[in-house]
Amino acid sequence: MVTHDALLAELQLWVTGGRVTQKEVADELGIPPPRVNEILKHKRRIQQAEMPVLAQFLGLSANPESNVRKIKRIGRVPAGELRQALVDTADTLDVSADLPRDVFALEIDGESMNRLAPYGADVIVDPNDKSLFSGDLYVVGDDEGQFTFKQFLQDPARLVPLSDDPSHKDIPVGTAPINIIGRVVSLSIGANHLRKMVRSRS
Repeated sequence: MVTHDALLAELQLWVTGGRVTQKEVADELGIPPPRVNEILKHKRRIQQAEMPVLAQFLGLSANPESNVRKIKRIGRVPAGELRQALVDTADTLDVSADLPRDVFALEIDGESMNRLAPYGADVIVDPNDKSLFSGDLYVVGDDEGQFTFKQFLQDPARLVPLSDDPSHKDIPVGTAPINIIGRVVSLSIGANHLRKMVRSRS
């Protein structure tokens, strides 16, 4: 079990580092913001019922040796042409506890990125990281609410498939507005998908 002092130390790091506000902590715990200030000033202890809530919020496991936490899988994203596929689900996924706090998972629906991530694998997206860098991977959308997962390349700016199927083409950037949903910071490929990738290349 995470100790009170370990929780308090982590909370102080998050608040002083600007990763979270006192109001966000208060909202998560269901207490007035002044109580959080009292906790940070050692005038109020974190209550027993608040400890697991705060531990989960800060990405700390009940097992101090664990480096895994759960994130939401909020739907599916096409790995092909832009099309509607971002839908809410109740699924979760285990990821490294070191990933940014607000990341979420999307299941890949399509084969245009199958050299890197096959159909059914998950991309882990950071919605707070939207700066475009050539060579990085992104989930993007358009003004009509359609989405895709691609690699971004410059000169000229375009979204590029990484597929064994040559029918998947680049999507030019700049001809129409695009919305950056977030940068892909990790991939999760299950054992079954890994076996398929190995067999397809042998």
